Amino acid sequence: MKTRIISGAFYVAILTAFFLLRQLVNSWIFHLLTYFFIVVGTFEIARATKKVTIKGTRILSLIFSLLFVPVYFIFQHYVSGSHGFIFSIYLVALFIVINLFLAIYTNTDLKATMWTMLCYIYPAVLLLFMLSANDMGDNSFIVLLLAFVISPVSDTFAYFVGSKIGGKKLCPKLSPKKTWSGAIGGTIGGMVFALIAGLIVRPDLNVFSPAVFYLLVGLLTSVVNIFGDLTESYIKRKMRIKDMGKIMPGHGGVLDRIDGTMFVIVVLYIMFLFV
Repeated sequence: MKTRIISGAFYVAILTAFFLLRQLVNSWIFHLLTYFFIVVGTFEIARATKKVTIKGTRILSLIFSLLFVPVYFIFQHYVSGSHGFIFSIYLVALFIVINLFLAIYTNTDLKATMWTMLCYIYPAVLLLFMLSANDMGDNSFIVLLLAFVISPVSDTFAYFVGSKIGGKKLCPKLSPKKTWSGAIGGTIGGMVFALIAGLIVRPDLNVFSPAVFYLLVGLLTSVVNIFGDLTESYIKRKMRIKDMGKIMPGHGGVLDRIDGTMFVIVVLYIMFLFV
């Protein structure tokens, strides 16, 4: 428990430092944190699935992850039209095509081919929305803040409510400890935090009722956060591993820490894009 607390505190300190540097120095600094998540996260998923993917996937996925953020950054900040998102997707498509040719050449079955493709989508494509959220302008701070805080807040409320009330299991085959009462408690906690954060930061939004909007944000992101947790649980169960990595003692790997956040940022980016 002591190791877990120290590791968690260190993670929070790093996040806080990057948020401060983003606000005080330049917003592009936050891309470095996302770059780290993408490179390490891609390495973790490739290593976790090494027994069921095409030979050479770990090397190719590492090259892919190292190129991903530079491609986004160059085309977003230095090429007219801000096409970073599009060209990053092109890069994903290129590596998927390369692996399709490898699958045909090595006579790899469909199941192994699909697991291989996952290494170029999870987490890179999900975290692409984090890169784009960082470049949203005025709304970027609140989006990133909600992305990184709603997930742990929702998880914490879910843990305490689920422990106290118990009840029917949410998805016993994937996550035996999750209950419906915990899921409801976590969702309420996420909604309350989203409302408080929105009313404190007060970004300029073109919505009928900011309070209703933030409650909706909290509702959707809390539900998506649960989906993110279950998705990673599914992958780990299929690969028969406990954690995706060991970079955070007591917590596991990067993907173990941001499994819900990756899905939450997608919903947040889309919602705030239109307000």
